[in-house]
Amino acid sequence: MLNKTMHETRTTLLLTGLALLSLFFSRPAQALTCRVSPDKVPIGLNYHGATLAVSGENKAGDDMIIRITNDKGEAHYKYIGKAGGLVWMKKGDVSFTNVPGVYLLFSSGDLEHLLGSEERQANQIGYDAMKEAAEMETGSPELQGASPRWKDEFIRFKEKQKLYAIHPGAVTRQHGRDSDTYQLEVAWPYQAGPGTYSVEAMAVRDGKVVEREQTRFTVQQAGVVKQLSGLAFNNASIYGIMAVLIAIFAGFAVGMIFRKGGGGAH
Repeated sequence: MLNKTMHETRTTLLLTGLALLSLFFSRPAQALTCRVSPDKVPIGLNYHGATLAVSGENKAGDDMIIRITNDKGEAHYKYIGKAGGLVWMKKGDVSFTNVPGVYLLFSSGDLEHLLGSEERQANQIGYDAMKEAAEMETGSPELQGASPRWKDEFIRFKEKQKLYAIHPGAVTRQHGRDSDTYQLEVAWPYQAGPGTYSVEAMAVRDGKVVEREQTRFTVQQAGVVKQLSGLAFNNASIYGIMAVLIAIFAGFAVGMIFRKGGGGAH
């Protein structure tokens, strides 16, 4: 009886030890992470945009899609066309709703190869998904019934402003045994206004988005730009006087330069 009890005790201890060893040596799958640097972008007098570094870890073998955007809202434009086929003039207004102000998409490969159309649509990835979600409103008879065309024009206009872009293959990855790391360098456009922007990392496996992680960064006015902006909103009269004085001083300085140049010519 004693021998049997001792045998059972040894067996229990052996199994417990093996379980602890397996926990010690086993490595869980890497959870997706996402970081952006800097997380605060100041708009100063010499602001011409910024360079953002996005990085993180993901499960080995997963492809990556990075989306940088802000809250969806409305965009309003004037429609200009030819009256009578001769004179260009304003002919109406057009508005797009449920559209982000900024939409920058980066991936480790071609989107069409990473995800099917239904998966892209379900996750709002790519321009087709954006156009499907967007709505166009207009009172102009010439624009009504041509929503797909003008949605394309809207996207092209935003691309020219560098506020919309899709960059396949821009995300680089370093492969490890149990996990990968990814990196992305973003040329942040100066045309993007102050506000809070989201950076969403999506891990793709077997044609599906299997994991997400998100972080944020802010773009904000700083220094003299912030002070002048505050003055314009809070003390419009003082701001107006300052603007007039600066304009007078600038005109006087330019006049002196040309007068000096003119005097030297005689």
